[in-house]
Amino acid sequence: MNALLTAVPQWGARLRDPRYLPVTGTLVALLLILVVGQLRYTEKRSFLSMKLFSNLLVDNSYLLVLAVGMTFVIITGGIDLSVGAVVALVGLTTAKLLIAGVPLWAVLAIGVLVGSAFGTLIGVMVQYFDVQPFIASLAAMFLARGLCNVVSVESLGIKHEGFAELASWKLKFGEGRESWSINLSMLVAFAVLAVAFVILHHTRFGRTVYGLGAGDGGTAVALMGLRAKSTRVWVYVISGTCAGIAGILFTLYTKSGFNLTGIGMELDAIAAVVIGGALLTGGGGFVLGSAAGVLVYGLLQVVIAREGLQSWWTKVLIGVVLLAFVLLQRALGTRRARRRPVPVTPTPQVAAPA
Repeated sequence: MNALLTAVPQWGARLRDPRYLPVTGTLVALLLILVVGQLRYTEKRSFLSMKLFSNLLVDNSYLLVLAVGMTFVIITGGIDLSVGAVVALVGLTTAKLLIAGVPLWAVLAIGVLVGSAFGTLIGVMVQYFDVQPFIASLAAMFLARGLCNVVSVESLGIKHEGFAELASWKLKFGEGRESWSINLSMLVAFAVLAVAFVILHHTRFGRTVYGLGAGDGGTAVALMGLRAKSTRVWVYVISGTCAGIAGILFTLYTKSGFNLTGIGMELDAIAAVVIGGALLTGGGGFVLGSAAGVLVYGLLQVVIAREGLQSWWTKVLIGVVLLAFVLLQRALGTRRARRRPVPVTPTPQVAAPA
């Protein structure tokens, strides 16, 4: 009991810390949507249920993985615009190889490696050729889209039995309309989230990632003996690898590959990360916050569907929420700048004449 009474003030102080205020805002927004949904949509069945969260994760597992990878990049102050195109390329590559008779395990490995290759390409351009992340990832995006058209300009359906078994595998809980399930995509997404959490918040590499977002070009990180150059490359490799995994998950979700898949998906991932509390200027962000941002994104889609509105209203609401979080970040940044002490320049001393 004493431990609980001691922990409550500590958590209260932590939530008031400016570093955690954006994430606190995310949790408040998530809670608000759930409360409004419970009050408005609870008729015969409760809005809040395991089935709701199960459906959210089934529909957005690939986005969660994308957001996890994007979190690493944004914390360093970078951006990765290629992930949506990589998802499309991985889906087409998976479908093409399965049709050609390549073993399933090899196809899945190749799909992930395709994403890793694009991440490596962007990281090398950013670190060793001093190309801006926006330009480097934009070039990679066009390359991936072009390769999609090379692989196939038509939708490729996947009828492979082993792949179909993976896509349909699930653990079912409950009975009737209240039943809910956990599928393979959800387990993979949770595994990626857990690994990313450990790497980013409990390793030397993670501290280096935050250090790169300080805006000094990695000078402070290098002075501390951390590997700034290799870390900047590796964050893009992580993002690309997550895009490859997300491509596999999205292909499991749709059971097909198409060259126009994933258009705008990179913006969805960036929006989820920013809503989750990451600073676009770098130096701040949490993978669990990004996961909460994905839930907010998915819940807004549910609300739009429950209201019977057109799907494009989702973009409108996401834009409003994203703008609110950007303004919150701006306000917090201004607040920090005002609290920062102004360095005092010493007055030069003039020697007295002898």
